[in-house]
Amino acid sequence: MSKSGSEVLKQEDVVLAVLIADSFSIRFAPVTDSKPKALLPLVNRPMIDYALESLLLSGVQKTFVYCVAHADQIRQYLKESKWMRSVSPMSIEVISQSPDDCRSLGDSLRDIDGKSLIRGDFILMSADVISNVQLIPILEEHREKRKTDKGIVMTHIFKKSFPGHRSRSAEEELVLAINPTNGRILNYQQTTNLKKLSFPLEMFKEHGLVDLRYDLVDTHISICSPVVLPLFSDNFDYQTWGDFVRGILINEEILNNTIYYHQLEGSYAAHVSNVPMYDAVSKDVIQRWAFPLVPDLNRSDTTPRHTLSRHNVYKQPGVTLAKESVLERDVAVGENSKIGERTFVTQSVIGSRCTIGNDVYINNAYIWDNVNIKNNCRIEVALIADGAVLNEGVEIGRGCVIGPGVVLAAGTKIPDNTRLMAHPPKCDNDFETSDEEEGNASLNPYVVKPFSADSVAYVYQRPVEEDSDAESLIDELWGLDIDEDSESEEDEDEDEADNDEEEEHEEEVDVGDLPEDMNARSFYNEVLESLQRGYEEKIKGDNLVLEINSSKYAYNVTMKEVNMLVIKAMLSLPSVMTKAATGTNEDWVALRPILQHFLPVMRNYLKNNQSMLDSLEALEEFGVHNSHFVKSICKVLHFLYGEDVLSEDAILEWYTNPPNDPSALKTIRKTVEPFITWLEEAEEESSEESD
Repeated sequence: MSKSGSEVLKQEDVVLAVLIADSFSIRFAPVTDSKPKALLPLVNRPMIDYALESLLLSGVQKTFVYCVAHADQIRQYLKESKWMRSVSPMSIEVISQSPDDCRSLGDSLRDIDGKSLIRGDFILMSADVISNVQLIPILEEHREKRKTDKGIVMTHIFKKSFPGHRSRSAEEELVLAINPTNGRILNYQQTTNLKKLSFPLEMFKEHGLVDLRYDLVDTHISICSPVVLPLFSDNFDYQTWGDFVRGILINEEILNNTIYYHQLEGSYAAHVSNVPMYDAVSKDVIQRWAFPLVPDLNRSDTTPRHTLSRHNVYKQPGVTLAKESVLERDVAVGENSKIGERTFVTQSVIGSRCTIGNDVYINNAYIWDNVNIKNNCRIEVALIADGAVLNEGVEIGRGCVIGPGVVLAAGTKIPDNTRLMAHPPKCDNDFETSDEEEGNASLNPYVVKPFSADSVAYVYQRPVEEDSDAESLIDELWGLDIDEDSESEEDEDEDEADNDEEEEHEEEVDVGDLPEDMNARSFYNEVLESLQRGYEEKIKGDNLVLEINSSKYAYNVTMKEVNMLVIKAMLSLPSVMTKAATGTNEDWVALRPILQHFLPVMRNYLKNNQSMLDSLEALEEFGVHNSHFVKSICKVLHFLYGEDVLSEDAILEWYTNPPNDPSALKTIRKTVEPFITWLEEAEEESSEESD
């Protein structure tokens, strides 16, 4: 018997979207310490509004909004907005998870899979994406491809943008190898900080035509088959979209899964991944590249529409302009804001209820709500968050981020690329302090002083474990003028210096017979880099194991190669970090604390007899090719044996099966004879005592 009313719609027929309302990064810190990135204003409108508007205009009928950091704020905002009303044409369901239990995109999708919310195709998108793309035709294209390719798991959307364009994020540079006949992705590589790329020869042999594309930008929008969620659940190495793509491409022959790309034509999509991209996308919105997602067509009932004037100047109701004040071009001003006499504003956004004094210069700045800027201030290429106060004569350097509630005393000058927050940073001080130090800030190095007298401002320091060279460079480049000629000359000098250093280093450290496979060599280089950073920053072993496992999966190396290359990388570290090897007891003095620190890593990989034999083979190869290490090998074996990393049985089995290399017999085997003799005698004494 049929149900009353219209026929119940199957979930497969409903157009679904998953909106990830967390970036799992600290790119916008300290402003995101107290507010989720999805609710940060972009041209006086929360970012999540743009994403939801985009999905609505595409014909999406139901959206799951997945929140992690500050989930309660997002839930409350949506509850009070038009999106959660019964008359809304798109239904919204908010899913939240604790930051302790969800640290990545992969964790989010595994959680969604565990809740069994989705059974059909769905659109996956980040809440910090600004897009006017019509997604339904791409969804239909994805379904059509599945008729001929049952293994299709995803169609990922890219847009064309040449290197150097402001819409390209320097931290998301990539190269794709694509089959041009069907749009299938054959190889995916992130190229940030890479000088060389390698591609498998088999790819060119198997495919008659291969396009290598460096002119594509990831939009962070995907059309996903339902199998995507179980694939994430089955593999905890999938933390990011890049991890997922590399894993699918590596195992394509086994699982028969494929990923396709779609290139946008005439549409706009951009990911607000960091502050420079926030600047670029804000300008695109003001200059109407994202139409109809523009300020004067804002459909939100919580923020009034802007009126558009010449030269892309937008104003909300209640804006007051004093005499001789100038809004030059590409400017948006929020409701009830006041701008003083002779103040000049260009290519900037001013939020609601802001007070700008007289003779203020504002260029390429983003000023959020309730900011008070007194007379004679100068702001150029900066972001100033809610409730900040700049007293008279304050000058903000280029690339600065001023956190919410910061108060700067009169005449304060902020250097370029400084980030300030209103409260002292948390100090990870594991040492106890005396009562005298507690009361005297000059004696206690852990008491953080304000940026300047009479200011409520403290310098924000990005946590070491979250920092990266690429990210720091991106922050420093925001708003800086770069001389391309001098930059080119500097790059050439750096390349020459790097080459000289690499040649010198190659003479000092020879890790032995690295596999001919380029993937294994790349794996070794990544492991060496991870271990060096892990030792210098004292990263926990569990986290390093996750990094190494991720590299193992990315380069598809065998466990034997993992066991050997990890050991060789550890043995190389003293020479890598000091650029010197003496062949004396100093080598062991340098190596011992390194091995001590990496004991959890070694115990993770050397769990059985075969893995121990692999590590002993690596020790021997390293010793054959590095004469300075020979004098330390007995101490290394004794140390690893004493720490239960290597078993007695494994060591004796290795020693009784000599290699074919005669040089190893003359050097390594002869050197370790005293230790083997001691080991055998200790075994005999133990047997006699037991009898």
